Amino acid sequence: MNWSKAKTIMIVTFIFLNLLLYAVVVKTHEPQMSKLSSKDFAAIERVLEENNIFLSISLPEKAPPMPLVKVKREVFDDKFVLDHFIKSKDYRKYENSGETVFEFDSTTIKIGHFSFFFQEKSDKFLNMTSSDKERYIEDFLKQHFLKEKDGQIVKIERKSKGVTIEYRQFYNGYFVDDSFIKADISGDEFTVYKKWFESLIPEKDKKEIVDAIFAVLKLVEIKPEKAVVKIEDVKLGYYFNWPNASKGEAVPVWKIVSNEGIYYINAYTGNLERGE
Repeated sequence: MNWSKAKTIMIVTFIFLNLLLYAVVVKTHEPQMSKLSSKDFAAIERVLEENNIFLSISLPEKAPPMPLVKVKREVFDDKFVLDHFIKSKDYRKYENSGETVFEFDSTTIKIGHFSFFFQEKSDKFLNMTSSDKERYIEDFLKQHFLKEKDGQIVKIERKSKGVTIEYRQFYNGYFVDDSFIKADISGDEFTVYKKWFESLIPEKDKKEIVDAIFAVLKLVEIKPEKAVVKIEDVKLGYYFNWPNASKGEAVPVWKIVSNEGIYYINAYTGNLERGE
């Protein structure tokens, strides 16, 4: 057993439990965990650095209680493709690796049960300016019923020969993971990839959210022992851990982006939901 790591985890757990106990003793009508003092935060930051975990950002403030959210995935089927893209055109249809593929003109569409992929090749994209490409993407998504009201542009990447726009789904200001639209025009090729939740319904009960610092501290336990981890981003949002399910409950998570990968830490319990 690595006694140094075990000792660190025990210290962190002791601090966390003390704060929880304090919150219970001084609870009000809506009890909330006390904020860490600058002294406590500095002590925890030293623990992180001793374990080769370094913060290059300021961590988010204490979050209010949050509910679980019932989610239902958007389903893509033949009717969606025929109604909004093919209509009366001649086309070829076949199955490939669990996807249904449609080919017509210079276009290919692939649909899984919960995913949609569109690809078109045409010389018309070659002479477009970046602004033209951005407008084309926006108009295309609207005209073909791919645009979503609860989607926000999170990234526009302008390259020498193309433009990429990425949209993400949000609920009450928080990101909803594994729900996105990514559209790209590069050279003579235009592609759109989409996965989305068609409904997001919060449950009535709300639970306390652990501070971001405790989510980061989880990395002491789960990271490779000798790895040097540099934290690049920490955000609070929702995560649905069932990629093949059509519906279920999305749980609040702290999404930690680092040079070693992305970690999803359960914001209720502080436990690891997924690491990649």
